[in-house]
Amino acid sequence: MRNIHCLRCICPMFLLIAQMYISIAQEKAYIAIIPTFHNRLNTSGIESSLRLQSQQFVMFVYRNAVAVYSEAAFVNTGMDTISQELALPSTGHFENGDEPDGRISNGILSVQLWVDGERIAPDFIHDGNEDWYTIRSRFAPGGQRKFKAVFWAQTSLTDVDSLPGLDTIALAIGKRGFMVDLSHATVWNDVIASVRLTIVLKGGMSFRRDSFSAEPDTYDIQDSTITWSLRNIDPSPSDNIVVSYTPSGSWGSATNTMAKLSTYIVKKVYDSLLYYAKQIEQE
Repeated sequence: MRNIHCLRCICPMFLLIAQMYISIAQEKAYIAIIPTFHNRLNTSGIESSLRLQSQQFVMFVYRNAVAVYSEAAFVNTGMDTISQELALPSTGHFENGDEPDGRISNGILSVQLWVDGERIAPDFIHDGNEDWYTIRSRFAPGGQRKFKAVFWAQTSLTDVDSLPGLDTIALAIGKRGFMVDLSHATVWNDVIASVRLTIVLKGGMSFRRDSFSAEPDTYDIQDSTITWSLRNIDPSPSDNIVVSYTPSGSWGSATNTMAKLSTYIVKKVYDSLLYYAKQIEQE
C-alpha cells in the first residue's frame, strides 16, 4: 500500500525522469478515475467466465477529494473452478490505453478490501507505468463472492503525483472532477444486472451554491445527493459517469495538501462512509 507521507525521495536523476514523463504525458488529461474491478492480465479481450452481477458505489465528495465505497458481486458461470485475480488500477492507468484522447488516472489511495466480509490486505503491483491493488480468489462452478473496497482520490485535474513536496504543497484552487469507469467491466461475462451510484456532497458544498455538472443526466437529485440506478447494462465508454465541479467560498487549509487529505479521510471519513453504505443496503 502506498504511503502518502513517503511518496519519494527527490534526487536530480528522479527530477530529470519526472520532467521527461510529464512532457510526454501532457498530451493527455488527468482525472480521478474510480474503477470497477479489472481483469489486469486479460490482454486478449476474451470475456472471463466470471459475471459481474451487481456493482454499487457510494461516494462522499469534498472540495479536494472523493472517498469511495465500492461493492461488487461476482458469480462463476463456467463449469470449472477458477482462480481469478481482481485488480483496481491506480496511478498511471490510461482510460483508453494509448489512444490520444484518453485520460490518465491520478490514482486511488489507502485501499482497504473485504471478500465475503473478511478483511483482506491487497497486493500492490507496479506494472509498467501503472500501479495496481490486487487480490486473488477461487470460485467453484456457480460460486458467488462479494467484494467490498474503500479508497480515496484527490480530484484536482492535474497530475499532482508527479510533483515533489506533496506533503507540504497546497493543491491549487480550481476545477475538480472524477470519472466512474464502467467500461472496463466489459471483460466480465454477460451484462451487469444492476449498477447503483450514490454521490453525496460533503464539507459544506451544495448543488445550489457550487458549480456542478454530471453526465449522463439520467440521475435523480435530492438535496445534497445524486443517484444513478442502471439495469442490465452491457458496459461501454458511453456508460462512464463523469462529474465536474468547482467549489465556491472559502476552501480553508484543513485538507488542502495530500498528506492532510490522507489523514482526514482515512481516520475520519472511512467509518462514516462504511456506515452510510450499510444504511443504504438495509433500506
